[in-house]
Amino acid sequence: MLRRNIIALMVIATIALLGVMPEQVARAADAPPVYQLQYLGAGSPVAINNNGVVAGRRLISGTSNYQPLVSANGAPWVNLPTPAGAMSIFPTDINDSGVIVGVSFASNWNPTAVRWQPNGSGYTLEELPRLPGDASSYATGINNLGEIIGARRTLGYAPTGSGWLFSSQRGMVDLAAQYGWWTWPSAINDVGQLIGGAERLDLNSGVVEWIGNGPTNYNAVAAVDINNSGMMVGTASLRSSSLNIVSVFRYEGAAGWQYIDGTSKYTTATDINNRGDFGYGELGAGLYLDGLGKFALNSLLDPAVLDAGWAISGSGAVINDQRVVAAVATNSGAGQSGGVLLTPSGTLPPPTAPADLQGVPHPATRSEPYNSINLTWLNTSSLTRGYELERSVAGSGAWTRLALTPPGTATTHTDTTVGVGITYEYRVRAVGIGGSSPWSNVVTVTAPATPLDTTAPVVTILTPANGASVSGTVTVSAEATDNVGVEYLEISFWNQYTGQYVILGSVSNAGALLVNWNTSGLTPATYTVRAYAYDALGNWSQTEITVNVTSGTSKSLKVSGISLSSKVSGSTATVTGDVTIKDGNGVAVSNATVAIRWTLPNGGTRTATATTGSTGRARFSVAGPRGTYTLAVTDVNKASYIFDAAGSVLSKSITTK
Repeated sequence: MLRRNIIALMVIATIALLGVMPEQVARAADAPPVYQLQYLGAGSPVAINNNGVVAGRRLISGTSNYQPLVSANGAPWVNLPTPAGAMSIFPTDINDSGVIVGVSFASNWNPTAVRWQPNGSGYTLEELPRLPGDASSYATGINNLGEIIGARRTLGYAPTGSGWLFSSQRGMVDLAAQYGWWTWPSAINDVGQLIGGAERLDLNSGVVEWIGNGPTNYNAVAAVDINNSGMMVGTASLRSSSLNIVSVFRYEGAAGWQYIDGTSKYTTATDINNRGDFGYGELGAGLYLDGLGKFALNSLLDPAVLDAGWAISGSGAVINDQRVVAAVATNSGAGQSGGVLLTPSGTLPPPTAPADLQGVPHPATRSEPYNSINLTWLNTSSLTRGYELERSVAGSGAWTRLALTPPGTATTHTDTTVGVGITYEYRVRAVGIGGSSPWSNVVTVTAPATPLDTTAPVVTILTPANGASVSGTVTVSAEATDNVGVEYLEISFWNQYTGQYVILGSVSNAGALLVNWNTSGLTPATYTVRAYAYDALGNWSQTEITVNVTSGTSKSLKVSGISLSSKVSGSTATVTGDVTIKDGNGVAVSNATVAIRWTLPNGGTRTATATTGSTGRARFSVAGPRGTYTLAVTDVNKASYIFDAAGSVLSKSITTK
């Protein structure tokens, strides 16, 4: 008996997520099956029995309502009969006799449990009895004894409330009243065990047992399906306030719940067969095959099926005891999308060997400072999941495995572990779920003969000497030597007042450089001079000295100009004067103190002082009657500077009217 969890199916139908499942390479002694595909038509499988009969449903276009479907042995879907006036109806489970159970919703959304029984030419539909006083019911599962389970209520399409059991032998049983079990059952096996949430009811003993204890870092495990040996599949969420993760587990008797997979919030479980295989999904449809491990369902398709454009597109799958699987798939070429039946046709073969393995020696460059042999090859199989690459010294016959960058699926590799001028042989093979391919062609390549240059240039500043005092224009010279060759040489100095290196000069592909450095505009202080060089591979070095810049012609101060402007309001005039101070090289001097004297139209005088800003300008203003105003500079002062009065503009007049 194979049970499908209707809540999980509703989530799958709603989310319809595509993705890739993790996969595990099978043991060589027992490879997983390879699947052929039969397209059933638009619609989604819900359950499959051990005779290859699939129950499913199809969303009615333009609505949120469902139509019930059935397919036998890969034949196209056939519509199951529906009750008169039914708005939405779909199956939830099927047993090996082909009996299908499900739920029918009337136009007022009232649910009624239904059963379809095969009659030779089709199916006979009947409504199942309800518990006394109940107006609704929802069939969730059926076993091979014909025992049917269900819920008394629904919330939308999802079952809720307490549950019931119906069979010709037992009649209608209220599980809450009979056994004190207040949840609804999701599955029943052939030996009288029911599961619902984190509890299990044994009809033989009447005992309700808590089964939810999984790993301590997970919340209670909710069982989804149970097989005849009592093995279950279920899901649980991680105990975390920040990580929304759901995982799938398998219940293994005394060993309890064992983690299988699931690292996202989208993980769902669908069913479990009597072998312990189960279908599940996490951003894609997957299978767990007992003794083999977990697989992306798409990775088990026959290469011819993949080449025909088919891909599994649903987020779950149902599987019977023969490992026949029903799922949802799409065909990119034919535009088909819907239910498919996947039938094993032997074991999954290994991929074919990669082709056209080639290798090219790569001498080191500055942008790629390493010697290597660069390898490329072609993938020839859709079954390839990764590669194994081996190398040997030519003629030795001793092959060594090379580590590939995880996950090792690229068709290129850069071997940076080569020796200088050594000739190597390489071979590569593809690895798939079904095993490894034969080896590719062997390629022979000789590594670059030039050793990798790791030596930086040696840089020396020749002039001036370290600690020298300089002024005016200074000659700075430097040289650089390298074991291979200097690609770039530069001389600069650090201006602590601007917070940056100032490049004085540079040269390419040469080891000597001479520049003239004009220190006249600099504030007298100690400065750091640097010479920096690198070679073709980017190896670099630098050297530094300090020099003391002292006063030269730049120590004189002079007034380079005076500008006057005026504004008149009534009988009062306001005159503004700007005095500009520069050094002997014509560079504006800041922080200089300027003293002036105004001569007013009435013959009176006024004195004032001001400090120059970054542009070397000091501003003054005076107000008085209309007439002629004269601004005369009486002194300019700054530490370590001398006022050059003779070379200065000392006065200027303006007449206001």
